[in-house]
Amino acid sequence: MNRRGVLRGALGGAALLACRPIVPATVPAHRQVHRQGATSSVQFQGLIGFCDGVPPIGADEHATRRDRARAQLRAYGMDALIVEAGESLVYFTGVRWGRSERPLLWVLPAEGVPTFIGPSFEESTLRELIGGAALRMWHEHERAYALVGAVLAEAKLGKPRLAVEPWTRMFVLEGLRRDIPTATVVDGGAVVRNCRMGKSPAELAILRRANEATKAALRAAADHTRDGMLEAEMAGLVRAALATAGLVDPWALVLFGTNAAFPHGTRGALTLADGDLVLADVGASLHGYRSDITRTWPFGQVTDLAKQVFDAVVQAQTAGLAEIRPGQPCGAADAAARAAIARAGFGPDDKYFTHRLGHGIGLEVHEDPYLVRDNPLILTEGMTMSNEPGVYIPGKLGVRVEDIVAVTRDGAEVFGPRALSLELPFGA
Repeated sequence: MNRRGVLRGALGGAALLACRPIVPATVPAHRQVHRQGATSSVQFQGLIGFCDGVPPIGADEHATRRDRARAQLRAYGMDALIVEAGESLVYFTGVRWGRSERPLLWVLPAEGVPTFIGPSFEESTLRELIGGAALRMWHEHERAYALVGAVLAEAKLGKPRLAVEPWTRMFVLEGLRRDIPTATVVDGGAVVRNCRMGKSPAELAILRRANEATKAALRAAADHTRDGMLEAEMAGLVRAALATAGLVDPWALVLFGTNAAFPHGTRGALTLADGDLVLADVGASLHGYRSDITRTWPFGQVTDLAKQVFDAVVQAQTAGLAEIRPGQPCGAADAAARAAIARAGFGPDDKYFTHRLGHGIGLEVHEDPYLVRDNPLILTEGMTMSNEPGVYIPGKLGVRVEDIVAVTRDGAEVFGPRALSLELPFGA
Protein backbone atom coordinates (compact mmCIF):
# COMPACT_ATOMS: atom_id res chain seq x y z
CA MET A 1 0.00 0.00 0.00
CA ASN A 2 1.50 3.38 -0.94
CA ARG A 3 1.23 6.62 0.97
CA ARG A 4 -2.19 7.37 -0.53
CA GLY A 5 -3.50 4.37 1.36
CA VAL A 6 -3.28 6.15 4.69
CA LEU A 7 -5.03 9.38 3.71
CA ARG A 8 -7.52 10.47 6.28
CA GLY A 9 -6.25 7.72 8.56
CA ALA A 10 -6.37 7.28 12.28
CA LEU A 11 -5.12 10.75 13.17
CA GLY A 12 -7.44 12.64 15.46
CA GLY A 13 -8.34 16.20 14.49
CA ALA A 14 -11.43 17.02 16.56
CA ALA A 15 -9.67 19.25 19.09
CA LEU A 16 -8.08 21.32 16.33
CA LEU A 17 -11.31 21.73 14.40
CA ALA A 18 -13.65 22.72 17.21
CA CYS A 19 -14.19 26.20 15.80
CA ARG A 20 -15.00 25.00 12.27
CA PRO A 21 -17.92 22.99 10.83
CA ILE A 22 -17.00 19.32 10.49
CA VAL A 23 -18.53 17.15 7.79
CA PRO A 24 -18.39 13.35 7.54
CA ALA A 25 -15.02 11.90 6.58
CA THR A 26 -14.68 11.08 2.92
CA VAL A 27 -13.49 7.90 1.23
CA PRO A 28 -9.67 7.80 1.03
CA ALA A 29 -8.37 9.32 -2.18
CA HIS A 30 -6.81 6.07 -3.42
CA ARG A 31 -10.21 4.36 -3.27
CA GLN A 32 -12.31 7.11 -4.83
CA VAL A 33 -13.70 6.37 -8.27
CA HIS A 34 -14.48 9.24 -10.63
CA ARG A 35 -17.26 8.78 -13.15
CA GLN A 36 -16.72 11.56 -15.63
CA GLY A 37 -19.92 13.18 -16.85
CA ALA A 38 -20.91 15.79 -19.38
CA THR A 39 -20.58 18.61 -16.86
CA SER A 40 -16.96 17.72 -16.14
CA SER A 41 -16.09 17.64 -19.81
CA VAL A 42 -17.63 21.06 -20.38
CA GLN A 43 -15.86 22.59 -17.37
CA PHE A 44 -12.47 21.35 -18.49
CA GLN A 45 -12.83 21.11 -22.27
CA GLY A 46 -9.63 23.12 -22.72
CA LEU A 47 -7.71 20.13 -21.35
CA ILE A 48 -8.96 17.67 -23.97
CA GLY A 49 -6.08 16.23 -26.01
CA PHE A 50 -3.38 17.45 -23.62
CA CYS A 51 -1.69 14.03 -23.53
CA ASP A 52 -2.02 13.26 -27.25
CA GLY A 53 1.10 12.53 -29.27
CA VAL A 54 3.22 10.88 -26.59
CA PRO A 55 3.69 7.18 -27.44
CA PRO A 56 3.96 4.38 -24.88
CA ILE A 57 7.15 2.40 -24.36
CA GLY A 58 7.79 0.09 -27.31
CA ALA A 59 9.09 -3.46 -27.68
CA ASP A 60 12.57 -2.30 -28.72
CA GLU A 61 13.02 -0.42 -25.47
CA HIS A 62 11.86 -3.41 -23.43
CA ALA A 63 14.51 -5.49 -25.20
CA THR A 64 17.16 -2.88 -24.39
CA ARG A 65 16.12 -3.00 -20.73
CA ARG A 66 16.56 -6.76 -20.66
CA ASP A 67 20.03 -6.44 -22.12
CA ARG A 68 20.87 -3.87 -19.44
CA ALA A 69 19.64 -6.24 -16.73
CA ARG A 70 21.79 -9.05 -18.12
CA ALA A 71 24.83 -6.77 -18.00
CA GLN A 72 24.02 -5.91 -14.39
CA LEU A 73 23.69 -9.61 -13.51
CA ARG A 74 27.10 -10.34 -14.96
CA ALA A 75 28.63 -7.34 -13.20
CA TYR A 76 27.35 -8.59 -9.83
CA GLY A 77 28.27 -12.23 -10.45
CA MET A 78 24.64 -13.38 -10.57
CA ASP A 79 23.22 -15.98 -12.92
CA ALA A 80 19.56 -15.06 -13.31
CA LEU A 81 16.94 -12.51 -12.26
CA ILE A 82 13.57 -13.71 -10.90
CA VAL A 83 10.72 -11.19 -11.14
CA GLU A 84 7.18 -11.50 -9.83
CA ALA A 85 4.16 -9.76 -11.33
CA GLY A 86 4.37 -6.04 -10.59
CA GLU A 87 5.96 -2.85 -11.86
CA SER A 88 9.36 -4.42 -12.50
CA LEU A 89 7.72 -7.02 -14.73
CA VAL A 90 6.03 -4.18 -16.61
CA TYR A 91 9.37 -2.41 -16.87
CA PHE A 92 11.24 -5.35 -18.40
CA THR A 93 8.47 -6.97 -20.46
CA GLY A 94 5.49 -4.62 -20.79
CA VAL A 95 3.27 -7.31 -19.22
CA ARG A 96 0.92 -6.15 -16.46
CA TRP A 97 -0.53 -8.93 -14.30
CA GLY A 98 -2.27 -8.89 -10.94
CA ARG A 99 -0.73 -10.65 -7.96
CA SER A 100 -2.55 -13.51 -6.27
CA GLU A 101 -1.70 -16.72 -4.46
CA ARG A 102 -0.91 -18.16 -7.92
CA PRO A 103 2.42 -16.54 -8.82
CA LEU A 104 3.38 -15.44 -12.29
CA LEU A 105 7.17 -15.49 -12.46
CA TRP A 106 9.64 -14.33 -15.07
CA VAL A 107 13.14 -15.77 -15.29
CA LEU A 108 15.87 -13.79 -17.03
CA PRO A 109 19.15 -15.74 -17.27
CA ALA A 110 22.31 -13.73 -17.67
CA GLU A 111 22.83 -15.87 -20.76
CA GLY A 112 19.84 -17.46 -22.44
CA VAL A 113 16.15 -17.04 -23.23
CA PRO A 114 13.85 -15.27 -20.71
CA THR A 115 10.86 -17.41 -19.71
CA PHE A 116 7.48 -16.76 -18.12
CA ILE A 117 6.20 -19.34 -15.65
CA GLY A 118 2.48 -19.21 -14.94
CA PRO A 119 -0.66 -21.12 -13.96
CA SER A 120 -1.83 -23.42 -16.74
CA PHE A 121 -5.49 -22.43 -16.63
CA GLU A 122 -4.43 -18.86 -17.53
CA GLU A 123 -2.50 -19.97 -20.60
CA SER A 124 -4.82 -18.39 -23.17
CA THR A 125 -4.87 -15.06 -21.38
CA LEU A 126 -1.12 -15.09 -20.86
CA ARG A 127 -0.53 -15.87 -24.51
CA GLU A 128 -2.55 -12.76 -25.42
CA LEU A 129 -0.25 -10.66 -23.28
CA ILE A 130 3.19 -12.13 -23.93
CA GLY A 131 2.94 -12.99 -27.60
CA GLY A 132 5.67 -15.38 -28.69
CA ALA A 133 7.75 -15.19 -25.50
CA ALA A 134 8.74 -18.49 -23.86
CA LEU A 135 6.10 -19.75 -21.42
CA ARG A 136 6.09 -22.71 -19.06
CA MET A 137 2.91 -23.73 -17.27
CA TRP A 138 2.25 -25.34 -13.90
CA HIS A 139 -0.98 -27.09 -12.90
CA GLU A 140 -2.98 -26.44 -9.77
CA HIS A 141 -1.55 -29.48 -7.98
CA GLU A 142 2.02 -28.44 -8.83
CA ARG A 143 4.38 -25.72 -7.63
CA ALA A 144 5.76 -23.04 -9.90
CA TYR A 145 9.22 -23.04 -8.36
CA ALA A 146 10.27 -26.46 -9.64
CA LEU A 147 9.73 -25.13 -13.16
CA VAL A 148 12.08 -22.25 -12.36
CA GLY A 149 14.68 -24.86 -11.45
CA ALA A 150 14.06 -26.71 -14.72
CA VAL A 151 14.55 -23.54 -16.76
CA LEU A 152 17.80 -22.83 -14.94
CA ALA A 153 19.01 -26.41 -15.44
CA GLU A 154 18.31 -26.13 -19.18
CA ALA A 155 20.45 -22.99 -19.17
CA LYS A 156 23.20 -25.16 -17.61
CA LEU A 157 23.08 -23.32 -14.30
CA GLY A 158 23.66 -26.12 -11.81
CA LYS A 159 24.34 -23.98 -8.72
CA PRO A 160 22.94 -20.61 -9.69
CA ARG A 161 23.03 -17.34 -7.81
CA LEU A 162 19.49 -16.05 -8.20
CA ALA A 163 18.87 -12.32 -8.00
CA VAL A 164 15.34 -11.86 -6.66
CA GLU A 165 13.51 -8.62 -7.28
CA PRO A 166 13.19 -6.79 -3.92
CA TRP A 167 9.37 -6.62 -3.90
CA THR A 168 9.00 -10.41 -4.11
CA ARG A 169 6.62 -11.93 -1.56
CA MET A 170 7.96 -14.14 1.21
CA PHE A 171 6.14 -17.30 0.15
CA VAL A 172 7.70 -17.01 -3.30
CA LEU A 173 11.17 -16.64 -1.79
CA GLU A 174 10.60 -19.67 0.42
CA GLY A 175 9.30 -21.68 -2.54
CA LEU A 176 12.43 -20.91 -4.57
CA ARG A 177 14.70 -21.90 -1.70
CA ARG A 178 12.77 -25.13 -1.04
CA ASP A 179 12.37 -26.35 -4.62
CA ILE A 180 15.78 -25.26 -5.97
CA PRO A 181 18.07 -26.38 -3.14
CA THR A 182 21.23 -25.93 -5.22
CA ALA A 183 20.50 -22.23 -5.75
CA THR A 184 21.66 -19.30 -3.67
CA VAL A 185 18.90 -16.71 -3.47
CA VAL A 186 20.25 -13.15 -3.15
CA ASP A 187 18.84 -9.63 -3.13
CA GLY A 188 18.53 -8.39 -6.70
CA GLY A 189 17.66 -4.84 -5.67
CA ALA A 190 20.83 -3.35 -7.10
CA VAL A 191 20.21 -4.99 -10.48
CA VAL A 192 16.64 -3.69 -10.71
CA ARG A 193 17.29 -0.23 -9.30
CA ASN A 194 20.30 0.37 -11.55
CA CYS A 195 18.05 -0.32 -14.52
CA ARG A 196 14.95 1.56 -13.39
CA MET A 197 16.41 4.69 -11.79
CA GLY A 198 17.84 6.18 -14.99
CA LYS A 199 15.01 7.12 -17.32
CA SER A 200 15.32 6.87 -21.10
CA PRO A 201 14.28 9.72 -23.43
CA ALA A 202 10.98 7.91 -24.05
CA GLU A 203 10.30 7.60 -20.32
CA LEU A 204 11.21 11.24 -19.74
CA ALA A 205 8.80 12.31 -22.48
CA ILE A 206 5.93 10.43 -20.83
CA LEU A 207 6.76 11.68 -17.34
CA ARG A 208 7.12 15.25 -18.61
CA ARG A 209 3.73 15.24 -20.29
CA ALA A 210 1.99 13.47 -17.40
CA ASN A 211 3.20 16.08 -14.92
CA GLU A 212 2.57 19.02 -17.22
CA ALA A 213 -0.98 17.73 -17.75
CA THR A 214 -1.44 17.31 -14.01
CA LYS A 215 -0.41 20.91 -13.36
CA ALA A 216 -2.76 22.17 -16.06
CA ALA A 217 -5.62 20.10 -14.66
CA LEU A 218 -5.01 21.28 -11.09
CA ARG A 219 -4.86 24.90 -12.21
CA ALA A 220 -8.14 24.49 -14.11
CA ALA A 221 -9.85 22.86 -11.14
CA ALA A 222 -8.64 25.60 -8.80
CA ASP A 223 -10.65 28.12 -10.84
CA HIS A 224 -13.80 26.45 -9.43
CA THR A 225 -12.89 26.90 -5.77
CA ARG A 226 -15.84 28.45 -3.90
CA ASP A 227 -16.90 29.37 -0.41
CA GLY A 228 -18.45 26.54 1.59
CA MET A 229 -17.37 23.72 -0.73
CA LEU A 230 -16.28 20.39 0.72
CA GLU A 231 -12.76 19.04 0.43
CA ALA A 232 -14.29 16.03 -1.32
CA GLU A 233 -15.96 18.30 -3.89
CA MET A 234 -12.65 19.91 -4.76
CA ALA A 235 -11.01 16.49 -4.99
CA GLY A 236 -13.75 15.37 -7.38
CA LEU A 237 -13.17 18.40 -9.61
CA VAL A 238 -9.44 17.67 -9.71
CA ARG A 239 -10.02 14.03 -10.67
CA ALA A 240 -12.43 15.12 -13.40
CA ALA A 241 -9.88 17.57 -14.78
CA LEU A 242 -7.12 14.95 -14.74
CA ALA A 243 -9.30 12.48 -16.61
CA THR A 244 -10.32 15.11 -19.17
CA ALA A 245 -6.65 15.83 -19.83
CA GLY A 246 -6.20 12.19 -20.85
CA LEU A 247 -4.69 10.77 -17.65
CA VAL A 248 -5.91 7.60 -15.96
CA ASP A 249 -6.16 6.39 -12.35
CA PRO A 250 -6.50 9.94 -11.02
CA TRP A 251 -6.26 10.60 -7.28
CA ALA A 252 -6.49 13.76 -5.22
CA LEU A 253 -5.87 14.70 -1.60
CA VAL A 254 -7.42 18.10 -0.85
CA LEU A 255 -7.08 19.77 2.54
CA PHE A 256 -8.48 23.13 3.69
CA GLY A 257 -7.20 25.41 6.42
CA THR A 258 -5.96 23.70 9.58
CA ASN A 259 -6.43 20.27 7.97
CA ALA A 260 -3.39 20.94 5.78
CA ALA A 261 -1.22 20.70 8.89
CA PHE A 262 -1.77 16.92 8.55
CA PRO A 263 0.55 16.20 5.55
CA HIS A 264 -1.48 13.17 4.45
CA GLY A 265 -4.88 14.07 5.81
CA THR A 266 -7.12 13.63 8.82
CA ARG A 267 -10.49 12.08 9.66
CA GLY A 268 -12.09 15.48 10.12
CA ALA A 269 -13.20 17.14 6.87
CA LEU A 270 -13.69 20.90 6.51
CA THR A 271 -15.71 23.24 4.33
CA LEU A 272 -13.80 26.07 2.68
CA ALA A 273 -13.88 29.49 4.33
CA ASP A 274 -12.37 32.90 3.64
CA GLY A 275 -8.77 33.08 4.79
CA ASP A 276 -8.04 29.38 4.25
CA LEU A 277 -5.14 27.94 2.34
CA VAL A 278 -6.03 25.08 -0.01
CA LEU A 279 -3.50 22.25 -0.27
CA ALA A 280 -4.02 19.78 -3.12
CA ASP A 281 -1.69 16.81 -3.62
CA VAL A 282 -2.73 15.06 -6.84
CA GLY A 283 -1.58 12.69 -9.54
CA ALA A 284 -2.49 10.21 -12.23
CA SER A 285 -0.91 7.97 -14.85
CA LEU A 286 0.07 8.15 -18.52
CA HIS A 287 1.12 4.88 -20.17
CA GLY A 288 1.78 3.54 -16.67
CA TYR A 289 4.07 6.42 -15.65
CA ARG A 290 3.00 8.54 -12.70
CA SER A 291 2.54 12.18 -11.90
CA ASP A 292 2.62 13.70 -8.42
CA ILE A 293 2.06 17.42 -7.96
CA THR A 294 1.18 19.53 -4.92
CA ARG A 295 0.03 23.12 -4.96
CA THR A 296 -1.08 25.37 -2.13
CA TRP A 297 -3.12 28.50 -2.86
CA PRO A 298 -5.08 31.12 -0.91
CA PHE A 299 -8.85 31.51 -0.69
CA GLY A 300 -9.61 35.10 0.21
CA GLN A 301 -7.41 37.12 2.53
CA VAL A 302 -4.91 34.91 4.31
CA THR A 303 -2.73 35.71 7.33
CA ASP A 304 0.76 37.14 7.32
CA LEU A 305 1.91 33.81 8.75
CA ALA A 306 0.52 32.03 5.68
CA LYS A 307 2.46 34.35 3.41
CA GLN A 308 5.67 33.87 5.39
CA VAL A 309 5.33 30.09 5.34
CA PHE A 310 4.57 30.00 1.62
CA ASP A 311 7.62 32.13 0.81
CA ALA A 312 9.80 29.91 3.01
CA VAL A 313 8.61 26.77 1.24
CA VAL A 314 9.27 28.23 -2.23
CA GLN A 315 12.75 29.32 -1.08
CA ALA A 316 13.39 25.83 0.24
CA GLN A 317 12.31 24.27 -3.04
CA THR A 318 14.65 26.58 -4.93
CA ALA A 319 17.53 25.71 -2.59
CA GLY A 320 16.88 22.00 -3.03
CA LEU A 321 16.63 22.35 -6.80
CA ALA A 322 20.10 23.94 -6.94
CA GLU A 323 21.57 20.74 -5.44
CA ILE A 324 19.82 18.38 -7.89
CA ARG A 325 22.54 17.78 -10.46
CA PRO A 326 24.90 14.97 -11.51
CA GLY A 327 27.53 14.08 -8.97
CA GLN A 328 25.65 15.34 -5.93
CA PRO A 329 24.55 12.94 -3.16
CA CYS A 330 20.79 12.70 -2.72
CA GLY A 331 21.09 13.98 0.83
CA ALA A 332 22.51 17.35 -0.31
CA ALA A 333 19.22 18.59 -1.75
CA ASP A 334 17.35 17.62 1.42
CA ALA A 335 19.91 19.43 3.57
CA ALA A 336 19.76 22.60 1.46
CA ALA A 337 15.96 22.76 1.59
CA ARG A 338 15.91 22.08 5.32
CA ALA A 339 18.46 24.84 5.95
CA ALA A 340 16.35 27.31 3.98
CA ILE A 341 13.29 26.48 6.08
CA ALA A 342 15.32 27.05 9.27
CA ARG A 343 16.72 30.39 7.99
CA ALA A 344 13.16 31.56 7.37
CA GLY A 345 12.36 30.98 11.03
CA PHE A 346 10.58 27.65 10.84
CA GLY A 347 13.29 25.48 12.34
CA PRO A 348 15.06 23.88 13.90
CA ASP A 349 15.62 21.02 11.50
CA ASP A 350 12.47 18.93 11.06
CA LYS A 351 10.23 20.62 13.63
CA TYR A 352 7.77 21.78 10.95
CA PHE A 353 9.34 20.24 7.81
CA THR A 354 8.59 16.71 8.93
CA HIS A 355 9.22 14.56 5.84
CA ARG A 356 12.03 14.00 3.35
CA LEU A 357 12.44 16.43 0.47
CA GLY A 358 11.58 13.98 -2.27
CA HIS A 359 11.13 10.52 -3.74
CA GLY A 360 11.89 8.97 -7.10
CA ILE A 361 9.02 8.53 -9.54
CA GLY A 362 8.38 6.45 -12.65
CA LEU A 363 6.14 3.42 -12.96
CA GLU A 364 5.53 3.89 -9.25
CA VAL A 365 4.69 7.12 -7.46
CA HIS A 366 7.39 6.30 -4.90
CA GLU A 367 10.56 4.58 -6.05
CA ASP A 368 14.31 5.14 -5.90
CA PRO A 369 16.11 7.49 -5.53
CA TYR A 370 15.07 9.28 -2.33
CA LEU A 371 16.11 12.82 -1.41
CA VAL A 372 16.43 12.17 2.29
CA ARG A 373 18.87 13.12 5.03
CA ASP A 374 22.39 11.71 4.58
CA ASN A 375 21.50 9.54 1.58
CA PRO A 376 24.91 9.06 -0.12
CA LEU A 377 23.49 7.81 -3.44
CA ILE A 378 24.94 9.94 -6.23
CA LEU A 379 22.54 11.60 -8.65
CA THR A 380 23.06 10.80 -12.32
CA GLU A 381 21.55 12.10 -15.53
CA GLY A 382 18.07 10.70 -16.22
CA MET A 383 16.96 10.21 -12.63
CA THR A 384 13.54 11.65 -11.82
CA MET A 385 12.19 12.67 -8.42
CA SER A 386 9.90 14.98 -6.52
CA ASN A 387 11.08 18.21 -4.90
CA GLU A 388 8.47 18.88 -2.23
CA PRO A 389 9.35 20.83 0.88
CA GLY A 390 6.57 21.60 3.32
CA VAL A 391 5.85 23.40 6.58
CA TYR A 392 3.08 22.07 8.83
CA ILE A 393 2.06 24.02 11.95
CA PRO A 394 -0.56 22.06 13.93
CA GLY A 395 -3.78 23.96 14.54
CA LYS A 396 -2.84 26.71 12.09
CA LEU A 397 -1.88 25.74 8.54
CA GLY A 398 0.13 23.57 6.20
CA VAL A 399 1.95 24.46 2.99
CA ARG A 400 3.56 22.08 0.51
CA VAL A 401 4.79 22.80 -3.01
CA GLU A 402 5.76 19.79 -5.12
CA ASP A 403 7.24 19.47 -8.59
CA ILE A 404 8.73 16.55 -10.49
CA VAL A 405 12.33 17.07 -11.53
CA ALA A 406 14.67 15.26 -13.94
CA VAL A 407 18.44 15.31 -13.51
CA THR A 408 20.01 16.66 -16.71
CA ARG A 409 23.61 16.71 -17.90
CA ASP A 410 24.46 19.84 -15.95
CA GLY A 411 21.52 20.48 -13.62
CA ALA A 412 17.82 19.73 -13.40
CA GLU A 413 14.64 20.18 -15.41
CA VAL A 414 11.34 20.90 -13.70
CA PHE A 415 8.39 19.38 -15.55
CA GLY A 416 5.94 22.23 -16.05
CA PRO A 417 5.71 25.67 -14.43
CA ARG A 418 6.84 26.25 -10.85
CA ALA A 419 4.93 28.08 -8.14
CA LEU A 420 6.34 31.61 -7.93
CA SER A 421 4.52 33.21 -5.03
CA LEU A 422 1.25 33.12 -3.10
CA GLU A 423 -0.15 35.43 -5.79
CA LEU A 424 1.13 33.12 -8.56
CA PRO A 425 0.86 29.63 -7.05
CA PHE A 426 0.56 28.00 -10.49
CA GLY A 427 3.29 30.02 -12.15
CA ALA A 428 3.11 32.98 -14.49
